[in-house]
Amino acid sequence: MEAGHGLAGVRQVWQSSHALLVIPIVLIAVITAVDQLLPADIQLGPLLVIAPAITASFAGPRLTGLIGLLAVAAQAYTGWHFGVLSSRNVMVQILAWQCCQP
Repeated sequence: MEAGHGLAGVRQVWQSSHALLVIPIVLIAVITAVDQLLPADIQLGPLLVIAPAITASFAGPRLTGLIGLLAVAAQAYTGWHFGVLSSRNVMVQILAWQCCQP
């Protein structure tokens, strides 16, 4: 009986920590979507740093790095969407993301 309770505990921990992943993923999606709707001179890309910061509070370095990579991809997509991917501003933001990942 103890083994069954231990397995249930592991399953519950796995589900709750993975359920928390919805928060940074939704943040990335919402920030990226709203950024697409705003004029090009208003940039929300720097707010994407929130997603890996939140992920680090409940996940390990690999999962945090994966969310960080997703945030970098969202930043690159936004730059591509507005046709400024090769601009100095967007390139510096993307490079700063890559340098600061765990």
